[in-house]
Amino acid sequence: MSKEEILESIQKMAAELGRAPSLPELRDKTGISPRQVRRNFLSYTGALKACGLERGGAGYTTPMDALFKDWAELTRKLGRVPKIGEYEMYAKYSAKPLLTRFGTWGDVPAGLLFAAEQQGWEGGWEDVLEVARCHLRDAGKAVRRSRTANRTPNQPKIMRDRPTYGPPLMRVPLVYGPTNEQGVLFLFGSIAEDLGFVVTRVQIAFPDCEAMREVAPGVWQPVDIELEQYSRNFVSHMHDPNKCDLIVCWEHNWPECPLEVIELKTEFERLQRQGRGRKRKVDEEEE
Repeated sequence: MSKEEILESIQKMAAELGRAPSLPELRDKTGISPRQVRRNFLSYTGALKACGLERGGAGYTTPMDALFKDWAELTRKLGRVPKIGEYEMYAKYSAKPLLTRFGTWGDVPAGLLFAAEQQGWEGGWEDVLEVARCHLRDAGKAVRRSRTANRTPNQPKIMRDRPTYGPPLMRVPLVYGPTNEQGVLFLFGSIAEDLGFVVTRVQIAFPDCEAMREVAPGVWQPVDIELEQYSRNFVSHMHDPNKCDLIVCWEHNWPECPLEVIELKTEFERLQRQGRGRKRKVDEEEE
């Protein structure tokens, strides 16, 4: 069959279907073989372009799930990951949308495997995904796991619209010093046990916090605590010192304060020097 006859057959089918036919559809309907297409146009995409047709439109408009299904169907049929020439010849879409998304054809299996796991497309395609994993292992490439693969029910999801960071080099409850009362509350709660307190209540009303304090070995008493960024804020907030036992603050800048003051900045530095309670007594002597 000549080049012109192939083009005429494709155009006729496109008019009947209202879209560009796939190569299997063209073969079944007209008897035109992939070899004939390859000999005349190098690829089926080339034949469609010669007809002024596109498979699925521009790559960026093709849905990822459609691309995955197209690739997965061919992978299942071949029993292995398709080469780019095979995909161009037999798949519904061209390779361009996948190349646009993943860069190189060698990165397509890993990218689609990751997308399938991430979007929950595994159902019905388990055999294809295993073929992809085996292909990646044989090629010496890492098998990318998705944010949902092997995740426990309470494990947080990775938010794709936020930056990611490596692990902290120092295990601290708050990376930077608090700049408001809420930060003071968070930091106090994280080291309260090391300071000899057990918090029993936190409230919006004054005083902010009720806690039990170890005043002697095995002896505990309730104390009312006001939390402040700076100890002098106690005055500007017009709190009654007769209704509070002590102030917990980040910085102590009220020398004449009539109440006991715990400056977290100093206490935190002390605990850091001591190894945070010797890592809570080596995690309570390894339980």
